[in-house]
Amino acid sequence: FHRSITLQSLTVFSLIAVFAADHAQGGDDGCTPFSCGHLRDILPPFRQRGDPLECGVEAYELGCTTSKATIHINTGTYYVTAINYTGFYFWVTDPNFNTGSSCPLPLWNHVPYLVHDGIFDSDSPAFYDLSIQSNYRACFANCSRAVTNKSAYKPVACQSANNSHVYVWVSDYGSCMVEDLEPYCGYLGTIPFDCGNSSDWLQNASYADMTQFISKGFTVQFPVDTNAWEGSVSKTINLCRNNTISYFKEQISDASIVSWTRAFFWICLHDSN
Repeated sequence: FHRSITLQSLTVFSLIAVFAADHAQGGDDGCTPFSCGHLRDILPPFRQRGDPLECGVEAYELGCTTSKATIHINTGTYYVTAINYTGFYFWVTDPNFNTGSSCPLPLWNHVPYLVHDGIFDSDSPAFYDLSIQSNYRACFANCSRAVTNKSAYKPVACQSANNSHVYVWVSDYGSCMVEDLEPYCGYLGTIPFDCGNSSDWLQNASYADMTQFISKGFTVQFPVDTNAWEGSVSKTINLCRNNTISYFKEQISDASIVSWTRAFFWICLHDSN
């Protein structure tokens, strides 16, 4: 018992040191804050093309123009509109969902990752990247006849014709479920969105209402810890990591410390299993 607690404590320390040391080492290698589009003072996990490998996380590499910052998520490219370093997430919008159009629809093959899903980080196997934070999806379908038995289906009249009835409904499961699709309907596309602290409005929301929320975008998380430790230990790790990176960044700069803490971290994980 005492050995397990000791190893867990050492693991916590090692993980903090690894992340802090990596940040410090990145700073020494020129990982300075950068600008991209309208965003300023951008920090890890983000990086820009041409940065040293130690700078940021590969999945969070931004494309930059004079006015826009973009990021590639699964099958699509999105505009990055804001970054929240306190909450560990950032906002994106889908440039293909053109709210300037009178009747926008998402692309069928433009799909971000599911909630609690993403890219596993090959450099940090306990983390996955680019997980969508919101559970809500707007699901679009084209039906060969009118749907009269599902109040959740909201008509998209501007896309409908005599033998083609387009609908949108909201899923709060993090994806569009097959069982929600009527047998005479075909899937058109899906897009995530955030609806704030209350979802009561969704029951009566029209297509126009949903379009307004979709146009505001959705949130994507910073790298997420997926380690299957006990909840209290995991919370402690995340809390300590977030609160001590800045301190260790000032204190740790020796590359030998970086190598030592990485090795010690994996030894602790192996011994604790």
